[in-house]
Amino acid sequence: MTQEFVTEMEQELIKQKKDLLERLAKEDDDFKELMAEQTIKDSVDSATDEIAFKKMQRNQTQEANRLMAINNAIGRIHNKVYGKCLKCGKPISESRLRAIPYAVLCIDCKSGEERPGMRKSRA
Repeated sequence: MTQEFVTEMEQELIKQKKDLLERLAKEDDDFKELMAEQTIKDSVDSATDEIAFKKMQRNQTQEANRLMAINNAIGRIHNKVYGKCLKCGKPISESRLRAIPYAVLCIDCKSGEERPGMRKSRA
């Protein structure tokens, strides 16, 4: 993995972080607006607001986890360990990192993780 590629990925991670923070700030404004609009409503309106609230809450949790993954990836770049699988230590392919710049597992380890109970035979 070249330094040029790592620099490109760092710039992409910083961009994703900025975009994510902007989106979270907007969602927070939407959440505040929803809470400010709370008045006595009929049960249908209340149910709709409850669904919207839970959806916002779930989305923010997912986005917060993604933000942490991005920050961790930037940290791995600074510690010179970016692009190494945290499970097996082998390099993560550039194509995988282009798709998911904060990936921590190579495709083989990720595939194995997604198939619980499946073990690779060692040849």
